[in-house]
Amino acid sequence: MDIVRMESGEPPAGAVQEAAKILERGGLVCLPCNGTYRLFADVTDKDAVMRLLQSKRRVKKAPSLVFIDSIKKLHLVAEDVHPVALALSKELWPAPLTIRFAASRKLPRAVAKELTKANGKVGVRIPEHPLAHRVTEEVGTPLLVSSANRGRKSGETSPAQIRQNFLGRVDFFLDAGDLSPVPGSTVIDVGKKGVDVIRSGAVPTETIEAIAAGVS
Repeated sequence: MDIVRMESGEPPAGAVQEAAKILERGGLVCLPCNGTYRLFADVTDKDAVMRLLQSKRRVKKAPSLVFIDSIKKLHLVAEDVHPVALALSKELWPAPLTIRFAASRKLPRAVAKELTKANGKVGVRIPEHPLAHRVTEEVGTPLLVSSANRGRKSGETSPAQIRQNFLGRVDFFLDAGDLSPVPGSTVIDVGKKGVDVIRSGAVPTETIEAIAAGVS
């Protein structure tokens, strides 16, 4: 594990590019993102995805999250994008709003199967966190993102726990010290019956409903 210290809230020169190169080669990186450390892998790389899931000892029913750098990339991970979901993504992203979609047929079949085990959908958003956004943009392909813990255990805010759990499994770790948790993203599903708020979070339900109401 290559460990790089992050001082004063900014990654050192070249750290974003180094993380991107590792992801492009099928490696795993761990970055601070919205109050927790998260593992990143190229979602289009089946082997990288399986490495990430195995490193976490991920429970089979855990929901998945994918970061994209622009709405133009949505078709790479999502199928059957509802007009309301598209309107919400255009109006609010980048924001802590995760929208669930059917997995795109462009994803490797094995990847889509793993990522949809929990609820048949893939959670997607453009990250509002500057570092996560920069890395996602630098790589260019959608990235699978998952909290840096093992199974259902905690530890995703502690660099010491990250090193203990993922030494030899993660290729690059950007250490920003102990993190303080922040409110999670709002998670929604959009279908024929409207917007279903799966988990309340940082984006108010009232904001989502107001935008949805404006879509004819």
